[in-house]
Amino acid sequence: MRQISMLLCALLLTGCQVHTGAATAPATLYDFTLTDDRGQMLSAATAAERLAGMDVIMVGELHGHPGVHRFQATLLAALLEQPEPLALAMEQFTRNHQAELNAYLSGKLGEDAFIEQADAWPSYRHDYRPLIELAKSAGIDVIAANAPRHIVRCIGRQGPGYLDKLPATERGWVAGRLTLDEDEYKSRFMNTRFHGHSPDERQFAAQTAWDDTMAESMAAYLATHPGHRIMLTVGRFHIADGLGTAQRLKARMPELNIALIYPVLSGEAAPDAPLWSLKVQALPAPRLDGEPFPAIKMELPECL
Repeated sequence: MRQISMLLCALLLTGCQVHTGAATAPATLYDFTLTDDRGQMLSAATAAERLAGMDVIMVGELHGHPGVHRFQATLLAALLEQPEPLALAMEQFTRNHQAELNAYLSGKLGEDAFIEQADAWPSYRHDYRPLIELAKSAGIDVIAANAPRHIVRCIGRQGPGYLDKLPATERGWVAGRLTLDEDEYKSRFMNTRFHGHSPDERQFAAQTAWDDTMAESMAAYLATHPGHRIMLTVGRFHIADGLGTAQRLKARMPELNIALIYPVLSGEAAPDAPLWSLKVQALPAPRLDGEPFPAIKMELPECL
């Protein structure tokens, strides 16, 4: 635990902004400003104290944003200082690779082998390594919470009926039930354009396969680990307005106290309560007006 304390001190004393007065824009891409649901500004350490009574803390992210990833590591280190047992759940690892994740945490795999065998995201070393190393040092569980990408892609191509074709083992890598209701989350998703195109029903089924699987993964862990808390790292769309993963977890375990921390870029409006706001500096524009979307280059697996 002394090692965790040293990591926490290093994280809190360098780089991250801690404000007690009026909000100011983060100075660099590594900085952040955290405010609670009442607009009160908090340091990561104070936030951890305020979150002590929460069962699940969902930290939304803008994938690849250095300020958000710095905050995630800072908050995790602070939460690890508390006496309540904690687990880390991650969108960035999938259920079919839980064994490889466990092997790395227990020292049975080197990092290169872990990254390859667990199909870690390409940005693992600079975005998620700090979280995994904190968890490894503290000896806490890390939940590979998500559904495998190749199965989700096939749901997006064939619809939710694709799951019925899977062998039992592979079917268990995705939530037992998908939330396909005409709810607010579906409306939000269907009104969002991805790479210039509007989604269809099959693509929504793929989207909610991620949300339902992450929710089910956390619910299953909490059911077998009473008294534990979870911190989840997940893309911000999955928790916007308290919908998506948060909504699906609450449906499974209504008694849970869930905290939501939502990243916003400078110039964006803060989210409505009860979400907390994590303000970070805007990243460079990925493309200018009129520039085409880049071609998606990936080898899609054959679906059953």
